[in-house]
Amino acid sequence: MSKRSDTGNTFTIEKIRWDDPRLMQFREISAEELQPSFHATIQLISGSDELEIEDVNLWHQFQLTDKDFDRLQSLGLKGKFRVTGWGTSGYPPFKARSLIVAERQIKEGVDLPQPNGCEVVYYQVGDEWRKFPAEAPVLHRRFRLQY
Repeated sequence: MSKRSDTGNTFTIEKIRWDDPRLMQFREISAEELQPSFHATIQLISGSDELEIEDVNLWHQFQLTDKDFDRLQSLGLKGKFRVTGWGTSGYPPFKARSLIVAERQIKEGVDLPQPNGCEVVYYQVGDEWRKFPAEAPVLHRRFRLQY
C-alpha cells in the first residue's frame, strides 16, 4: 500500500498473474476478431439534391474508391461527402471494411459492430444508425463513436 500524507490518497498495487480469470476475456480473442480491417469516417453535409464528394483528391488519399462512392449513392443519400478520418487494424489485404457516414453530431456514444470478413456501411438517419447490407455478418468487437 502507498500513502501520501499530503494528499490523503491511498492505493494498492496488486500483481496479477497472466492466468488470472479476470484477464480471460483479453486472452480469448479469436482469429476472426483479429482480422485486418479498414474503416473510414465521412461527414454527410446536407443541402444538395445530388451526391458529391467535397474533395476527390482527399477521398482517394483516405483510401476511398469509386466503388465506395457508388455503394453510398445506392443508399439514396443526398448531399456532399467530407472525409474526416480513416484507420486500420492490422495490415493489408484487409478482410473487413467499414464506411461510417454521419449527418449530424451524435448526442451520446454509439457502439457499432465491426464487420466479419465483409464490407459494411453504417449511416446515420436522425439519431439512429443503419447498417448496409443489413444481413452482413459482424463480430463482437465494436467501433465506439464518441461525441
